[in-house]
Amino acid sequence: MMEMMEKILRERNWQDLEKLVRVSSKKAIRTLVNRIYIKDGLVFWRAVEALGVASALDEKQKKDSSVELVRRYFWSLNEESGGNAWNAAEAIGSIMASNPKECGHFNWMFANLLEDESLQEGVLWGVLNLSINAPEVVDPLMERVYPFLEARDANQRGLAVWIFSLMKACPSANERWEIGEELHKILIQDQEMAEIYLEGEYYHFPVSVLLGKEIIAFSAREYEQADFTWSISVASSQKGLCWVGLGTPEKEEGEVRAWARKRMPGALVIPRALPNQKVMEQLEEYFSGIRQDFNLPLDPRGTDFQLKVWEELCRIPYGETRSYGEIAQNIGNPKGQRAVGLANNKNPIAIIIPCHRVVGKKGDLVGYASGLDHKVRLLDWEAAHRHQ
Repeated sequence: MMEMMEKILRERNWQDLEKLVRVSSKKAIRTLVNRIYIKDGLVFWRAVEALGVASALDEKQKKDSSVELVRRYFWSLNEESGGNAWNAAEAIGSIMASNPKECGHFNWMFANLLEDESLQEGVLWGVLNLSINAPEVVDPLMERVYPFLEARDANQRGLAVWIFSLMKACPSANERWEIGEELHKILIQDQEMAEIYLEGEYYHFPVSVLLGKEIIAFSAREYEQADFTWSISVASSQKGLCWVGLGTPEKEEGEVRAWARKRMPGALVIPRALPNQKVMEQLEEYFSGIRQDFNLPLDPRGTDFQLKVWEELCRIPYGETRSYGEIAQNIGNPKGQRAVGLANNKNPIAIIIPCHRVVGKKGDLVGYASGLDHKVRLLDWEAAHRHQ
């Protein structure tokens, strides 16, 4: 199996990994555990990432299997175990980041590994990934991470700085994630390069750049709605959902990247499903006809006028419509129908911010960035399910 696994890691082919896990999760995970003993660059990091992916797939088949795997790794770090703990910190971090709901309660045990110099970079890498996928798990750990803002090693320093940047941007995180003024002055001038692995590749950033480096997690999936299949792409920042698009994944990813260059300069767009899990679940419920209101943190980026329009759109009840003129009137700009239409067209969060519910003065279906056929389908669906 090792030869097959090496091919999967070189190609970063998680579809083939899933097939292996389905056939024998025990063998697949054991092969990855053995592969992680060898720290040999990019393929090593892909093996670490693959262990997280495999553990999440196995968790779907066997409840708490990820918890048991994390426990075994912690035991391997115990002197009494007599076992080897090569690169255990990276492995634990990957498993926890892929299974935060099941393994998040290990956060303090994991952070305590920072006391061991040989484990520090691996732990910080794991905490970085947790701060992307589940910042609530990282929130209590500020005091453990803070000392590494002054670490001698640029990679450790960069990881700690990036963790602070992501946690500070997260509304649900504790406000304690602030860097002291004097230390901030030092870090903002820190040009030493940090090398950090994420989503299949090494990224190289000066430590100073990581002080404001945002991450946008992008993912796509299909939804069945009666006899129609929707292809929907979503993207989230640390603050909340910032993109929902109805085109093909390839088209939407290109548009998200172009949008981010304009609205979130310097942000890193990475393919990652887990931070988008909640919106995907709620969209599934919407297209199943059992959800009429969304409960999600939103992070739309636009002009003050656009934000005001989009906020008003969210007040339109499910199954109802409003005219451009009514929206303009409601936001205190009665002659701004055309401007409202332009703001509608620039709405980056389709369906959730329901621009499809805005119609012409006489109820005619004019204008929809994703196509009038999609608009008709959404309105007909909501009308049919409004009183259910």
